[in-house]
Amino acid sequence: MSTTSNRTYITEYNQISRECDRIYHSAALRLGISDCAFWIFYVLSDADRLYTQSEICDSSFMSRQTVNSALKKLEKDGYLTLCRSQGKVGKTIRLTEKGTDFVDRYIRPILKAEENACGMFTEEEKEWFLKTYRLLTERLNQEISQV
Repeated sequence: MSTTSNRTYITEYNQISRECDRIYHSAALRLGISDCAFWIFYVLSDADRLYTQSEICDSSFMSRQTVNSALKKLEKDGYLTLCRSQGKVGKTIRLTEKGTDFVDRYIRPILKAEENACGMFTEEEKEWFLKTYRLLTERLNQEISQV
C-alpha cells in the first residue's frame, strides 16, 4: 500500500472513530448528562457485579479526576452511593433506586440498539472486525509509543 493510500485509510478510520464518539456524545446530551456520567452509567448497567472508581477509569479510559468529579455529582444528585467494601481497594459504586431507574429507562435501550446494530453482522464479520480493530490498535500503540 502506498503512503497516500495509508494516509487516506487512517484519515477515514479516524473520521469513523470520531463519528462513533459523536453518536455516544449525542446520546449523553439528549439525556442531559456529561459524557463521563454516560460511561459511568453504561459500565454500571452490568448488574452482575459492583465496580470501583479505578475499574470505571480502566474500562472507560477516562482520567481518575474526571471520573471522581462525575461520581461526586451523580452521588449528590442521588443516582449512586460510594461504599467501602471488604476485599476491595477503594469504594464500591452502587446505583440507588433512582440510578437503577435511570439505567433501565435510558441506558438499557442504548445497549439494545448496540445489540441490534451488531446483530446485522454475521459471526464471521464480527470476529473479523474485532480482530482487525484490535490489531490496528496494538500496532498504532506500538508505532506511536516510539515517536
